[in-house]
Amino acid sequence: MPRDQYSQAQRLFLISALLREQTSTVKQIAQHLYPDIGPYTDEWKNIERALQRDLLALKQLEPCFRKIEKRPPRYVIDTQRTTLSPTQLLIFHAAARLTYHRAAGQATSHREALDRLSGWLPLHLQPVVRRSYADVGQKRRSDEDLNFELAATAWVERHPLRFTYRKPNGSGQLRSNTLEIYLIETDPTNLDLYAIGRESSFHDKIRTFKLSRMKHVQILRDQEYDIPESFQPRAFLKSAWGIVGAQGQGVEQIRLRFRADAAYRILEGGYPNLGEPQVNGDGSIETVLAAPLDGSGLPREVLPWIYSFGPRVEVLGPAHIRKHWLGELREATAQASVGDAQVWEGKA
Repeated sequence: MPRDQYSQAQRLFLISALLREQTSTVKQIAQHLYPDIGPYTDEWKNIERALQRDLLALKQLEPCFRKIEKRPPRYVIDTQRTTLSPTQLLIFHAAARLTYHRAAGQATSHREALDRLSGWLPLHLQPVVRRSYADVGQKRRSDEDLNFELAATAWVERHPLRFTYRKPNGSGQLRSNTLEIYLIETDPTNLDLYAIGRESSFHDKIRTFKLSRMKHVQILRDQEYDIPESFQPRAFLKSAWGIVGAQGQGVEQIRLRFRADAAYRILEGGYPNLGEPQVNGDGSIETVLAAPLDGSGLPREVLPWIYSFGPRVEVLGPAHIRKHWLGELREATAQASVGDAQVWEGKA
C-alpha cells in the first residue's frame, strides 16, 4: 500500500461515512478502504494498526461514536438510519414503496424519498432495492406528481390549498374548494392519497379529497391556519371502510348474508367494522357491517367490496341499500345481449 494513498484526515472522513451507514469491525473497515490488499500480510497488519488509531481519534471527535463490545468489537456512529431497528426500517421502506407503486407519473418526489430511505438500509441491501425502482423515470407523466408536491408543501407549511374538484358521482361537474389540510392519508384499499381537512369555501366542514382528482391546484401562501386539537383522526376514520369517514352523514348498519363458498373469506377476518359473523346450518353466514354514508345516503366506499362477491352475497337490509344493490345488479344484467344469454344457457 502506498504510504500516501490516504491521509489520516481522509481516512477519518471515509471511516465516519461508513460507520454512519452500518456497524463495522476493523477488518470490515479495512476491506472497505483497501479492497486490493490481502489480509494477514505485513501491509494488512499496518493498516489495522492505523485504523485502530483512527478509531480512537473518532471516539474523541464524534459525539455519537459507539463501540459495541463483541468478538470482534464493532463500531458505529449513531444516526437515524443506524438507530432504527430492522422492523422500523422495513415499515418505512414498505410505506414508501406503496406510494411509489401507486404513483402515476414520473414520481420524482417518490424517487428522492426512496433514495434517502434506501440509504438507511445496510449496504448489501441498497443495490437490489435501488434496482427495484429503476424504471421510475419511464413512467407516464401526470398532474398527480404536482398535486402530490403542492399538497405536501401546503400541509407542512400550514397554507390552505385551493383547487377545483371533480365530483365522484360521474356528473363531471367541477367545484372550487379551499382546504386546510389536517392529515394526508393513504387509502388502504386502493393506495391512493387523500387530503383530510376543513373545506372552508363551500362546506365549512371536515372533508376528504383525493389528490389525483384535484385540478388547478395552488397554495395560498398569504394565509396560514392551525390544526385544532378537536380534530381526532382516529375518531374521524373510525367508521371508514377505506379513507372517507361519515362526514356528518351518519353510519349505516348493513346486514349481509354470504353463501357457504364465500364464508371462509369472511371468517378469515381483516375487514374493518365487520360484526361477529353468525354461522347458519347450511354453511352460510350473516353479519352486520358498519359503513359511513355519503351525501346521497349510500355507503359508496363499501359497495364495490360487496359487489366483488357477485352472487355469493346478499344485502338483507336496510331496505334502501338493498334496493340500490338490486338495482345495480338488474342494470348490469340488462346490458347483456342475446348472445350472452345463449352462453349462459350453454347454447353457444
